[in-house]
Amino acid sequence: MMVNKEYTSTGPFMGPHIREKWTSQWIMQQVLIALAFPTIAATYFFGWWSLVMVVVSIVTCVGLEFSFQKIVHKKVTITDYSAVITGWLLALTLPVTAPLWTLLIGDFIAIIVVKQLTGGIGRNWLNPAVAARVLLKLFFSPWITNWVTPQPDVVATATPLADLGNFAREVSPTTPDLFELFMGYGLGGPIGETCKFALLLSAVYLIARKIINPLVPVLTLGSFYSAILLYSGFDFSFASAHLLSGALIFAAVFMVTDYTTSPLTDKGKYIFAIGCGVLAVVLRISLDLPGGIGVAILVMNLLTPLINRYTVSRIYGE
Repeated sequence: MMVNKEYTSTGPFMGPHIREKWTSQWIMQQVLIALAFPTIAATYFFGWWSLVMVVVSIVTCVGLEFSFQKIVHKKVTITDYSAVITGWLLALTLPVTAPLWTLLIGDFIAIIVVKQLTGGIGRNWLNPAVAARVLLKLFFSPWITNWVTPQPDVVATATPLADLGNFAREVSPTTPDLFELFMGYGLGGPIGETCKFALLLSAVYLIARKIINPLVPVLTLGSFYSAILLYSGFDFSFASAHLLSGALIFAAVFMVTDYTTSPLTDKGKYIFAIGCGVLAVVLRISLDLPGGIGVAILVMNLLTPLINRYTVSRIYGE
């Protein structure tokens, strides 16, 4: 999640006569606090190595950004915390079994390829953490899809989405119940995405601090749920299991709400959110692609200039 140097909030959750100016650093600090919730859950479920992954990824991203900017004689911007957030997000999207070298490759893709080579913060078209995660899945899938259940009984397992895949239209007998999916008990998957309760706390915090527009994650999840319901013939158990499986909620809270790679206006953000939700369903169901939300976000990132073109009001006379 990245912002411009100064952000003025006049969104639907603040009156048009109320204007608060927040520095990008302060906003980033609030996001860092929100990321603490899924990180605590990851450490509880998957052990201290989860925390090591987060720290290594953060240090690597900050180091890469600092080194690149020094080499090309650009202003060093590591104090804006954007590299910290990118590294933190990417680490949370990987399983605890992922080799550190895959994480380092992902950090390089996110910071150097996606962010810095396209101009740096505010100029990148794609969300760096999402792009890195999708490319890691594409090229290094055998190393980053070795799922294990949380400790103390650490055993190899499939993710809940694997039980819902293969073009299924109903809940599998092996699919965990909704409470387990919500809390993350006994689930294999990326360390930061399994506990939906922790992600709910993150969302509540970000909304309470007015960092994100609450309608954006709501529309993302709502459009996804509606599309799944239609596909399943209004099987609410099936749709709810899909909603609580995979990276959908994590992405809705931390990635669909990214300022830099989403549209400028509220109307545009709502179109973006709905597009992410519906595309995620199409990719999950039609193509049997479990990680569809990541690809959906990247597609909508690329469509953002077009959305801006039709939703940003033109100045009279221009």
